[in-house]
Amino acid sequence: MEPDIRPASRTPSRGVTWVALLAMLTSGCLGHLYEVPRSEMERIVRTSPQERGRQVYAIQQFITATDPEPAPAWAPPLESPPVGYLVTDHGHWVPSFYLESYGAPYYQPPPYSRPPPTSPDLPSGGSIHGASPVPDGAPSSARSSSGGGSSGGSLGSLQGLDRLLALAVVVGVVVGVSLAITEGARYEGSVAVHPKHPVHLISTRGPQRTVPLDELVPADLEHLSEAMISGAEGAGMWLNGSAPLNRQGFTYQFGAGNDSLALPGGQTLRDVGFRFALGYFPHRKFGLLADTRLQFGADGSSAYYNARLGLEAQWYPLSLWRLHLGPFVGGGRAWSATEGGGRPSTSASRPYVSFGALAEFDLTTRLGLTFRWTQDWLPHSRPELNGFVHSWSLGLSIY
Repeated sequence: MEPDIRPASRTPSRGVTWVALLAMLTSGCLGHLYEVPRSEMERIVRTSPQERGRQVYAIQQFITATDPEPAPAWAPPLESPPVGYLVTDHGHWVPSFYLESYGAPYYQPPPYSRPPPTSPDLPSGGSIHGASPVPDGAPSSARSSSGGGSSGGSLGSLQGLDRLLALAVVVGVVVGVSLAITEGARYEGSVAVHPKHPVHLISTRGPQRTVPLDELVPADLEHLSEAMISGAEGAGMWLNGSAPLNRQGFTYQFGAGNDSLALPGGQTLRDVGFRFALGYFPHRKFGLLADTRLQFGADGSSAYYNARLGLEAQWYPLSLWRLHLGPFVGGGRAWSATEGGGRPSTSASRPYVSFGALAEFDLTTRLGLTFRWTQDWLPHSRPELNGFVHSWSLGLSIY
């Protein structure tokens, strides 16, 4: 069994990591606008108008200065709802299926102040067409529109490098937490809205337009750049459940755990290690990443660092409910050095090969909690520095 050397002290720089993490928890800029992908818009226009609002695949967006102009608020109808519709707490008619299956809307509609009875803005009968149920057959209401190297080996240089690596860890954690509480936490999945819910159409040509959902036709998709719906409009919005984890696209991963550094004489130094990776998943189950692992420590009489930089392939062939399992394999270059603290003094740069197992639990559609077990092989021209070392880590993957 290989001897372990565990540092008696921890670098105080690591406390900064947790301070940065807690500070980032106060940020966030998710809004009530949801983008409807082009493929979903094409499906919608092929669906009967009465069924279009029941299930719409939408992706929550961030608040920006270029949000589309809000649609006019709906006036709750004064009449009793027709067959198949119920009245919400705000007085709007919605399909009875919504309230019976989903309960109250996640986003409540904005309040509406009726104009005085003598106002010319109040239509005869006191109701606004936009809040009425969808009639059978073709839609009849008018559309609205709006504008739109290697170490030197000395104790002093090792301790200086320790501070630099601590700063790199803080930056990596801040970036990861920022993405986790914004990109990773935003809703993506099925929503329900009133069949006449306003849809904001942003075109590559001409002004922005607002079209009721049940009145969309294939011609509306010509030159379409983006389609948006808002939870703060119409009769509100229901969230029907987020979609399963979707890795396809870019990913950022970060975590921490127990890492290992091979020392002469078959000894192993084990301490806290950090991992950061950036890559791309061309498929939901397979991705390629560039990753780095950092392990370091320093006090008054000793210092060490262990850094790896390489490429990695991940594959998730197995899924059990929300748990995903698979292997990974990678390799690259490792740099390490130690001095003082009763450890052998070393300074090495060598290739490494790693492989191991992944277990990921999906938290949201774009955020996973990932456990990794890693086995490293670090060949070296000096036989006493050859070694197989293992490590583990727990972290977050943002897709």
